[in-house]
Amino acid sequence: MQQFNDAQRVQDYYRQRQQQPGWFNLVQALFSGILTSAEDEDAREFLKMIGGNLAAQHTLPAAGTVGELEDNLNALLARFDWGVVSIDATGQYLSLRHLAWPVPSQGQDDILWQTALIAVLEGAYSQWLNAQSNHAQVPVRWLETTAEGGFIFRYQNGL
Repeated sequence: MQQFNDAQRVQDYYRQRQQQPGWFNLVQALFSGILTSAEDEDAREFLKMIGGNLAAQHTLPAAGTVGELEDNLNALLARFDWGVVSIDATGQYLSLRHLAWPVPSQGQDDILWQTALIAVLEGAYSQWLNAQSNHAQVPVRWLETTAEGGFIFRYQNGL
């Protein structure tokens, strides 16, 4: 049932959004240049830093519940047309499912784009969540990309 809900949510999101060709192409070129000209880990760390810096410029309002946190994150993501996130909380960690992320133009390297976007999102989510909880050193980590195209991240102390 979750897969159907995710697919419907993604379709609804894309129906309501349109990409701006010039800016999106520029970002794709920058991501590609960074990932192809630097060592893999250096490039990913640089892109995480970029995501963290962007998140620091667009602060997340304080949230009292996981539902408020999810709503606040989705409001920020909507500003950038970066998709939507849903959060599941356990006693040990938060699981973030990021859907409807910006897709690359036809003919672009999908894997390269996803790698860059995942790194930027790791940095942004780390900044936003650490600012909420005052844990300056807890990173958000990408775990997997689902068959439906959702990025799964985990926020967990000691991961």
